[in-house]
Amino acid sequence: MNISHQLLDKDITLVQLSGRLDARTSPLVRSTLQNLLENEQLKIVVDLQEVPFIDSSGLAALVSGLRMARAKGGNVALSGAQSQAQIVFRLTMLDRVFPIHPTFEEAKQSLM
Repeated sequence: MNISHQLLDKDITLVQLSGRLDARTSPLVRSTLQNLLENEQLKIVVDLQEVPFIDSSGLAALVSGLRMARAKGGNVALSGAQSQAQIVFRLTMLDRVFPIHPTFEEAKQSLM
């Protein structure tokens, strides 16, 4: 799993993930989101375009970030989810919890 992040305009942080989001890699994703939120970066777009697989641990890391963000008055939106991830979000009904968008631009707009 590779993770990069950058602060963009309007106080929105883009977090780009690349690789499987599973039990082995989810602690890194969770700690990255937690660190950003502790540094008051409260509007986060997580780009899942390069994530071919998400398991329950990966979902838990994203939900944890979402809960932390909302507790601080922020939010987390997702963009670019591949078909496997879309199915997982639908089956777990997390597509009703997360703002999920096909593109980064749409996800960014949802946080403004």
